[in-house]
Amino acid sequence: MLETAIEAASEAAKLLRKNFGSALNVNQATHHDIKLEIDVQSQQLIARIILADYPDHCILGEESSEGDPQSDVRWVVDPLDGTVNYFYGIPHYAVSIAAQERRAVDQWETVVGVVLDPELDELFVTEKGKPSMLHGHPIHVSNRADLAEAIVTIGFFKNHDAITRGLQDFSRMIYKVRKLRLMGAAALDTVYVACGRYDAYIEHSIRLWDIAAGQLILENAGGCVESKPAAEPHSFDVRMWNGKIPIHELTA
Repeated sequence: MLETAIEAASEAAKLLRKNFGSALNVNQATHHDIKLEIDVQSQQLIARIILADYPDHCILGEESSEGDPQSDVRWVVDPLDGTVNYFYGIPHYAVSIAAQERRAVDQWETVVGVVLDPELDELFVTEKGKPSMLHGHPIHVSNRADLAEAIVTIGFFKNHDAITRGLQDFSRMIYKVRKLRLMGAAALDTVYVACGRYDAYIEHSIRLWDIAAGQLILENAGGCVESKPAAEPHSFDVRMWNGKIPIHELTA
């Protein structure tokens, strides 16, 4: 499944790179988000590759769901994480693909994670029980333990409640850490913590497909995750960090 995920992510990345900076068709625009036609095209490409290898599996994606919904294996896909960045010509976006196995009713375990940054050509991968890798080299979270030395990345959110809570977190964190970053691509936020560039990532109401692959990559790189369901389907409040900084001092 890891080979299939890498192939699917690589083909989607080619499509995204080819169209980056060109005129883009907008399928839907809301106050805090944009949906593009190329999001759909990227997911269709990924789904074709996965289902060609595993026709009895299910795909849960940001744009749609396909395959057998009763399958004990599902693929959690974000075909273009960072769509707003992409639309505005900001070269910070990713393809995120995770494979999950059913352990019980509505209980899933991620066993494969792939996050690919098309612009930097950085490929982060892992499998259950194995190290996380960046271009074939093991990665690990940072050793920083002092909040005054920490760089924390946060997401800034798509609904009123999440924005309000995020602002409260922001006002608390800004005085305690070295820098806060708002980069707009959750999948890259998680893997940047995994490889030690950041020390923590915090977001409210983030969707499963944004973080499923990156979470496994982070955990297999030595990081810690706290996650609880949020109000919207497949959404979570998350704190992901290097396991060393006192994360509970940063949020309520």
